[in-house]
Amino acid sequence: MPKTILVVDDDRGVIKMLEAGLQAQGYTVLSANTGEGGLQIAQNKEVDLILLDVILPGAKGRAVCKQLKADEKTKNIPVVFLTAKDSPDDIKAEMDAGAIAHITKPVDLNKLVLKVSEVL
Repeated sequence: MPKTILVVDDDRGVIKMLEAGLQAQGYTVLSANTGEGGLQIAQNKEVDLILLDVILPGAKGRAVCKQLKADEKTKNIPVVFLTAKDSPDDIKAEMDAGAIAHITKPVDLNKLVLKVSEVL
């Protein structure tokens, strides 16, 4: 059964690119363009991995990650941040929020697919 990846990003172009690239690798891809939408999908669908932007309308990515990790139903879903924010302090804050990895935008699809397969 294919693994399901949830992409949470407010940039439709990023979502489309990730959907195409990940689906070509055999993954099922769900998407949301707000933190709240991502939380709702994660709580109601079987998700194997979440790719999460930091800067989102409404709930920001780090807050979403903390909520996911505090929820019994979603705490074990690995979260990888995809963001242009790449200072050591930003990356530390993402890891402190519960992420397992950080990928800097613009996303290199080959590196992303490699990281996804490594995590899953």
